[in-house]
Amino acid sequence: MGRESFMVVLPARYGSKRFPGKPLVDIAGRPLIEWVYRRAVAIPGAQEVLVATDDQRIADAVVSFGGNAVMTGAGHATGTDRVAEVAADRDVQYIVNLQGDEPIFDPTLVVELVRLLSSSPDTDITTACHRIDSDEQFNDPNIVKVVVDRNKRALYFSRAPIPSGALNTEGAAALRHVGVYAYKRESLIKFTSLHSTPLERAERLEQLRALENGMVIRVVVADQPTLGVDVPDDVKKVEKALGTIYTDRDSFRDDT
Repeated sequence: MGRESFMVVLPARYGSKRFPGKPLVDIAGRPLIEWVYRRAVAIPGAQEVLVATDDQRIADAVVSFGGNAVMTGAGHATGTDRVAEVAADRDVQYIVNLQGDEPIFDPTLVVELVRLLSSSPDTDITTACHRIDSDEQFNDPNIVKVVVDRNKRALYFSRAPIPSGALNTEGAAALRHVGVYAYKRESLIKFTSLHSTPLERAERLEQLRALENGMVIRVVVADQPTLGVDVPDDVKKVEKALGTIYTDRDSFRDDT
């Protein structure tokens, strides 16, 4: 990584509309937020890993499994605002916003995001994606798609199936956005100071605020897909996938 310093923040809130209490949902005997935290501390070079929340129940759960938690203000509209509050008090070059519902990701992907950010003077934010291979995912509005240019700069994010016909068009890959971001600290502060924008409100995707204001988001295409917990039906899928990562039974399931 060289001398780049970065921290990893997991924003977590209890009151999700689609899945209330999601960070604390039980997955193989542990709360979801613990699984994400355990992967985050495996990221090479991370200066600090912490959970940012405004809910004491989540903070208590993090402390109980030995993690670091910080309480933030309750009025934040997005997780990014919560991350920015934490970053404002830290002396780091780069901040990684790792979604608290994505327990299956390659830790080296985060390293790649920070490395790309540090080597790209024109770039404010880096994020990730992977190919979509099924019509079901392509048409699912809960799965965010991203279209990039030839230099892997994001052109647009949408819940709609874009680019149209991509699964049947040679050379036009459909890409699923992965909810992890790396920010230059000053870019994060700038982004959260901007007002909400029309496309952001229409798509319910805050990253469009950055694009509408001329900020540059560069995208890394990951080799392997991730699996997140968006709705309750995803719990069993994630639990099964975690079992293939943590092959040691004692490290996977806590039956006590």
